[in-house]
Amino acid sequence: MSNPTPAPEPSAPRRLRWLRLLLIALVLSIAAALLVQVLLPPERALRLVLARLEPTLGLRITFEGDVEYRLRGTPQLVVRDVSIAATGSATSDVPMLHADRMLLSLPWKTIRSRGADLEISRVGLDAPRLHLPSLLRWLDARPPGDGKVPTITNGVRIVRGRLDGDGWRIDGLALDLPSLHADRSLDALVGGTVHLDALQAPFRLRVHADRAVDARELQARGTLAVVHTAGRLDTTLQADATRIDADMPGFALSPLRIAVDAGWQGADAADALPFVLGLHGALHVGGDGNVLGFAPMGIALRGEGVVPDLVAGGRVALGDRLTLALDGRIAQWPAAWPAAWPALPPPLSDSTQPLPFALRYDGPADASAPIALQLEHEHARFDGEARIAAMLGWFDALSAGSPLPPLRGQLTADRVEVSGAVLEGVEITFDDGSGETPP
Repeated sequence: MSNPTPAPEPSAPRRLRWLRLLLIALVLSIAAALLVQVLLPPERALRLVLARLEPTLGLRITFEGDVEYRLRGTPQLVVRDVSIAATGSATSDVPMLHADRMLLSLPWKTIRSRGADLEISRVGLDAPRLHLPSLLRWLDARPPGDGKVPTITNGVRIVRGRLDGDGWRIDGLALDLPSLHADRSLDALVGGTVHLDALQAPFRLRVHADRAVDARELQARGTLAVVHTAGRLDTTLQADATRIDADMPGFALSPLRIAVDAGWQGADAADALPFVLGLHGALHVGGDGNVLGFAPMGIALRGEGVVPDLVAGGRVALGDRLTLALDGRIAQWPAAWPAAWPALPPPLSDSTQPLPFALRYDGPADASAPIALQLEHEHARFDGEARIAAMLGWFDALSAGSPLPPLRGQLTADRVEVSGAVLEGVEITFDDGSGETPP
């Protein structure tokens, strides 16, 4: 039986409309709590208002402890142990948002207009934990409507946050957004650590957009590291992108240009391996945020030591699995053959042609499965595979370890000269000692 046609993805305005409605509901809650606080304790007043809003929003909003409020100057409300969860679903026990502390500051004109003139002075969240799948499910269940973004004059500040996705998370999330105006440029500082299987990626970025809503030109500058049991990659990066309207759900950036100044520090290596990397292509992120595709993609690498100079093109997709396909050339080979690598025998070492290569990977997102490698030479060909962690370990110990890389596969050569002897029709089988059969 064929699968039914999937429902169309909800538009961004539809989701923004319900985020706006949620903010209006919070504004009304504050206004009501302030108006009745002379008759009831503010905690009880706020609970009564939130209970009445529950059927309209489809949300259960709770808090614990005392409510702090201020009326002098700009009204301000502070609540603790805030929990927001969708109602009437099997996952209603999973909070969409939980925060140790929430601060909301509103000007009097917003309160008097009951949210019709939605301007917010300041938003603060301490230790918020957002469950992204629950938020998307709630937004998808809301009817369509206006997606106008509220103005936040004195910014948004998030500390010690956490964002949970399907199979990944960001913890230590911090956001400093000085202000938010729909038709003005946006600048923000964002940081945290991404966790994906065995990989951790701490980052700290300054991001810029030409508009807060319907932005077209995007920039990011900062640092990003990738930490694995095999070592650590530290980078300083610059990224520039143009957002386009794509036919597919989600959002697309084309072109996306990334320049990276990086260094790889192996777990057992004394010195880091420096290199520079350039990426150019089109990025697409699926509507559910769980599938990322970079295709077509171009890459240029310039390195030192065991890092070769190369150019390549292909595609990358990251979701439940990582898929990689690259085809390229090591330029001016063997002139670009790293001096730290084992010397090649003639006539392989006599060639001045670039060395074509192909990489293929389809496996776990932490790149723990073997990656297929094919090398073409005018006198030889290699077909095989290797594990990235094993290759990085070999690079780190190359000066004192085995001169042969941990590869599995077959090398064929028309002719090889070794110690004055000429061997023709050479076939060499590489075994990395894993016990698996070479491809």
